[in-house]
Amino acid sequence: MTKSIATGPFQNLKFVIILNKLLGLLSCKLVNGRFKENSVWHRGYCALWLLFHCLYSVYFYLTMYTAKAEELFILAIVRYSAYIFSLLPYNYLGAFRSQDFITFSEKLEAYDDKATTLGHQRKDKHIFTWLYFAYTLSTLFSKTYIIMNNSIPQGTVIILRQMFRIISTISGTYCIFISAIFLDLIRQRFRHLNEVIVPHVSELPVTGSKDEITVYDVRYLHGVLIDSAELINRMYGIGTLLTFGSILLDFISLIYIFVTNDRVDVTITMLDLLFQTIYLFAMYHFAAYEANRVERLVLKYGLSFKNSKCRMDKIEMMLYFYHKRFTFTAAEFFVLDLTILLPVSRLICHTIILMKYNSINPHYFRLLPRYQHI
Repeated sequence: MTKSIATGPFQNLKFVIILNKLLGLLSCKLVNGRFKENSVWHRGYCALWLLFHCLYSVYFYLTMYTAKAEELFILAIVRYSAYIFSLLPYNYLGAFRSQDFITFSEKLEAYDDKATTLGHQRKDKHIFTWLYFAYTLSTLFSKTYIIMNNSIPQGTVIILRQMFRIISTISGTYCIFISAIFLDLIRQRFRHLNEVIVPHVSELPVTGSKDEITVYDVRYLHGVLIDSAELINRMYGIGTLLTFGSILLDFISLIYIFVTNDRVDVTITMLDLLFQTIYLFAMYHFAAYEANRVERLVLKYGLSFKNSKCRMDKIEMMLYFYHKRFTFTAAEFFVLDLTILLPVSRLICHTIILMKYNSINPHYFRLLPRYQHI
């Protein structure tokens, strides 16, 4: 591959990339804003996080068994297992799929280089990334302070137990963050293609001018970004599915606790889960929206049917964009966009009604706050 002439796609994300490496979510090294192959040791470090989650799960199950909470046992096991299973795919990617991260980085590089060659150099704006980071950092810090402050009088064992719980929670929060970073990088490039490059496309399929942008240049750029979006879809589809299931199960449990006990800390946790869910689905939604908007803009600015020599080229181009309409999916179970929040809201409301009016035994939820993650 020729040397890149544009700024690396991860140039201004060095700190958050280091954070995700510490959490075992990424094993690649960052060189001039680009992902490069790293040593076997770094991939092994990501694999150790898989072992950490598994060992902590065993400890949790043993704690539940010795607690003799028979009525709570099944619910707590299902809820915690869903959470742990949602973390494992992300560390697995960091340990065994480092080449996919490098390929993704090269796809973004290829787009940036081509856009610069066409005279429309771009620059990433990471406002949504840093807003999410600032929000989650502040909430995690405040919750950690409260938990540790309450644990100090209870002794060293309780403090260590809470520390492992906090580490697991931080890992879960930034599993969502790393996938959202990649989605935002794709979205920004699709938007650059739509707003900057497509309006300058020539009405001729082939031009002799160096400065002219043809629809075939647009198709190349669109194809590169679609390839990167498909790569992220394959990598994070199953992780998003499990994460969404875990959050949904947590949310229903917390709502029941709020309805029955009206606890303030439960309200804060629900708002935190709601924010993370909306943020993740918004990243998926707007990345797919920008990807599919190219077809309409090319139809507006591109080749003209009035010129008989361009008709076949335009028909070919429209067929290409029609067949390249893209959607992100949760391992092909359902489409990932903001429209899914409406049926989920109905599901939560129906669940609350069933809990309240169908005589579900409240003892199943009595000890839930003891075992919920942040």
